Amino acid sequence: MLVLGATGRAGLLTVQRALAEGWSVCAFVRNPARLPDDVRVRVTVHEGNLNSAASVSAAVKAFRPNAVVDASSALPIGQPKGTQANDADRGTVLKAVVSTLEEDGRLSDCLLLIVGGQLVAEPGGTINSWSIAALACVLRLALGKKWREMQASLDWLWEGAPPALRFVYCRMGYMVEKPTQGTLEAQTTKDNIQRGEVAYTDVADALVALAGDEKRTWDRRAVFFNYKS
Repeated sequence: MLVLGATGRAGLLTVQRALAEGWSVCAFVRNPARLPDDVRVRVTVHEGNLNSAASVSAAVKAFRPNAVVDASSALPIGQPKGTQANDADRGTVLKAVVSTLEEDGRLSDCLLLIVGGQLVAEPGGTINSWSIAALACVLRLALGKKWREMQASLDWLWEGAPPALRFVYCRMGYMVEKPTQGTLEAQTTKDNIQRGEVAYTDVADALVALAGDEKRTWDRRAVFFNYKS
């Protein structure tokens, strides 16, 4: 598993959970010193910058992952206190990953998981909450270019990426620092929205479980994650 944004809260927990589940992990990081010592000695560290397509491509080519988790923050909001905001264009990241997999003939061998949220819907998707839709409208105006970059990257996934690409757009709820609240499960019901906050640790568990889903249940889909009731 190659984890992009591996020193962010969701990314680091995903690395730790993947290691616990027996995955070999490559942590793509801007600053390796931000990885805890006990993690750094157990992973392959790729020092790079998500603003560089060449850097992302080099990691994919060298590590040849079966799963890529893009846990970098697509929008410069919502990071935990003390976490550096990501300023990369997610479109650059996604296209670098996909083009490298295509060059290596590995599009169908690797699953790409993109961590998103409630605010940016997939093409044709909806935001089934007036309060969240209102917030999305405000942020769309405030963030301008960054918002357009995020929307363009999702449009490209569905409309411009090679048909053989395996990906899942994971629409998480508002992620918070809490102990585990249970098990998050993927859902795609028509009128689905997130029911409240989700704990970072449960997000990591859900991502690793999805990466190991050999049935390919969710390929090329956007899914919501809610706690099992």
